[in-house]
Amino acid sequence: MENTQTCLYCQAPLKGRTDKRFCDNQCKSAYHNGKPDSKENYIKEINKQLRRNRSALRYACPQGKATVRKDFLEKLGMNFKYNTHDWKSQSGTMYQFCYDYGYAQVEDPLKVLIIQQQNYMV
Repeated sequence: MENTQTCLYCQAPLKGRTDKRFCDNQCKSAYHNGKPDSKENYIKEINKQLRRNRSALRYACPQGKATVRKDFLEKLGMNFKYNTHDWKSQSGTMYQFCYDYGYAQVEDPLKVLIIQQQNYMV
């Protein structure tokens, strides 16, 4: 019995098994890679924001340590809600990191201290 269905990706007529859905592995891969996945999109958006945060911190702190205003970082795309990990210094200061750049609140509530991660912080 001949299969009269078409490939789900390229619409070419299918030959062979009656339950076949794709004409070859390339069409199968292209079809599944093109499907939107809400969970993957959520992860991509968070990763995009984390990269934006790191870029903002790196731009504001070219020398490895700097104190800057929070609104300046926000203008660069920083969202303080997202970070990759925390680190607590020996003095008790808590830093939130976006990959290799971290920030901590200073006495002035409008400013943060930015540092670049060092080997001893791992």
